[in-house]
Amino acid sequence: MGRIHSTGGFWLLVGALLLAAPLSLMVWFLLACAVHELGHFLAIRFLGGRIEGFRLTGLGAVMTPRGMFGYREECLIALAGPAASLILALLAAPFSQTLAGLSLVLGLFNLLPLGPLDGGRVLGAVVSRLAGPDQGEGVCRLADRVAALVMAGAGLWLVLHGGSFTLLLFALGFALMETKASL
Repeated sequence: MGRIHSTGGFWLLVGALLLAAPLSLMVWFLLACAVHELGHFLAIRFLGGRIEGFRLTGLGAVMTPRGMFGYREECLIALAGPAASLILALLAAPFSQTLAGLSLVLGLFNLLPLGPLDGGRVLGAVVSRLAGPDQGEGVCRLADRVAALVMAGAGLWLVLHGGSFTLLLFALGFALMETKASL
């Protein structure tokens, strides 16, 4: 496996989450994330690929596979993470509702149709396969903007009603990512 890199956004996210959540919750969350990424890793390996690099960002982990994958394989790899999260949620439910809940939320969150998330990768692969890569990219950009606005609104509502600021933080990260990509 290649090198592991982390961005400043990753460390900013870790710091914010440590301030907002107890350490025990962070341990369960990291386990849920590790199992989610293991799902992607196993799918890549099953399809004959290797991992060239692994990057931790403020929006999650990104694996760089070595090898060529078609649209169908891209969908399988993307869906393997949420599938692993769902399996962990089911297996953990009798023992730890916290781990089960975190894993379920992580898997569902990753199905959102946002570019760097698994749902965005699936959306891009499906539209690209059906209508071509340019249309796939255009649909993904539009979905990114709409989903980021919805997340920002929901995050602001949560903050104003005494909830966590985490969703608002993710929406800000996605908006910054979209701004950087369009420059």
